Amino acid sequence: MNARVKIGLVIGLHIMSLLIIGLIWMNGIREQRVLKSKVLKIQIIKPSVENQLITEQDIKELISVFYKKDWRKMPVFALRATELEHFLELQPTVHHAEVYIDAMENLHVDMYQRDPLLRIVEAQGAQYYIDVEGRKIPNSNRYSARVPVVTGIQNPMQGIDIAEKANFAYRAVFNIGTEINADPFIKSLIEQIDVLPNAEFVLVPKIGNEKILVGGNENISEKLNKLKFFYQEGLRYEGWNVYQTIDLKNKDQVVCRKNQTES
Repeated sequence: MNARVKIGLVIGLHIMSLLIIGLIWMNGIREQRVLKSKVLKIQIIKPSVENQLITEQDIKELISVFYKKDWRKMPVFALRATELEHFLELQPTVHHAEVYIDAMENLHVDMYQRDPLLRIVEAQGAQYYIDVEGRKIPNSNRYSARVPVVTGIQNPMQGIDIAEKANFAYRAVFNIGTEINADPFIKSLIEQIDVLPNAEFVLVPKIGNEKILVGGNENISEKLNKLKFFYQEGLRYEGWNVYQTIDLKNKDQVVCRKNQTES
């Protein structure tokens, strides 16, 4: 066999190999374009087991809105996981989302729910939540969070974040709410935070009729520690509904005023 024939055979084999590889690649693309996703797997990650702001049904409805068709009839390449992820993160109850397709072509949606800290009831009647990052969560009849209710704030919240300059009162009550949330005992005790016209705060417990006078939001951690000690060590001897007010405004001191019916 002469050299020309050998060179021709080598070239022919290379061309044939490239054609086979190209056919396999094109067939793979064709299969991928018609491959359908099989199962939707939803996981909702909540900071608190007692507060659920979004359900699996909510997520399914949002997915239907995004695709505008039955996603199960769409090829995998058309599912646009990153775009769906960004769409879900626009929802006010969602902190962030992770959307991906696994090796079995299942569509996964991991939804991280925002964590409500306070429920605001404005003087004008508007109601909404503020989460642990100071951002507004709209009120809805589809969910309810067990968090302290804030009353008495006169001015509506500006924007969706307490960082806005005009939201001074909201930042103050947010500071108190954060300290309440940090202690399981105090968190289980306080039901309401009332903002007085002089910018002082009154806490209302879930049990008992007393009003807890906090004053301003300065040194709030120290004040709540005094309150915790008083409830754990003082009221167990005195009993509930003995006091009309519990005043925490004085440093290193708890001043109580008894009900008139108490001697």
